[in-house]
Amino acid sequence: MKFETQITRDFIKRSLPAGARRVLEIGCGSGDLAASLVQDGVSLIAIDNDAGLIAAAQRLGVDARIATWPAFEDGQFDAVLFTRSVHHIHPLDKAMQRAADSLIIGGRLIVEDFAYETADEKTLQWFGQVLDRLDCAGLLIKADDFLSAVRSKTETLKAWRENHESDLHTAATILAEIRKVFGEVRCEEVPYYFRYLSRAGFPTAHRDKILRDLAEEEAGLIAKGTILALWRRFVAERRNKS
Repeated sequence: MKFETQITRDFIKRSLPAGARRVLEIGCGSGDLAASLVQDGVSLIAIDNDAGLIAAAQRLGVDARIATWPAFEDGQFDAVLFTRSVHHIHPLDKAMQRAADSLIIGGRLIVEDFAYETADEKTLQWFGQVLDRLDCAGLLIKADDFLSAVRSKTETLKAWRENHESDLHTAATILAEIRKVFGEVRCEEVPYYFRYLSRAGFPTAHRDKILRDLAEEEAGLIAKGTILALWRRFVAERRNKS
């Protein structure tokens, strides 16, 4: 299991309500997370609007279906997961209300997403230094198209904003909408850049160790206030009938 999948799986598993039997993942991608949860005994339905990704998830043994949110319906669930997907979903208010309506009483909304709007120059400079350090150590594939794109997006705060601030929901907006629908929300601010870098090419068998070490470095700098956390986790519980 990839390091970034394991990190999310561990967060999901500790956030599920006790005895959860039926889970919905919205925006499952190629199904790595869904497959890991299924292997752990979770009964899960996964949806995505990309037919190719759904096919990939199905090949992993996931009950994956082509669907869009909030149009999808299949009864109620013990938990609804938005794993790096809710910032794309419009309208946000209907997406959150539909999630609440799809939960049993006591069911939980579990969200992972990124707070791109909180990036600052110091944080981007640190990430640029990380890229340079890994590159100099020969730990990144040269001429990687994705890595080149990452560098161009993170060189300045202006470039970062131009590449993220379009029709994406900010983490602050997502949190506000969850509170509006659910009330109390548990929030976590955690490392993000290791996940961003996970899509780059690594000419080494030590890929997961590189990402793990980066996540630990990032967490330490966040704790000291040296850089800002750009990843958010939200957990909310449905307490009353809608």
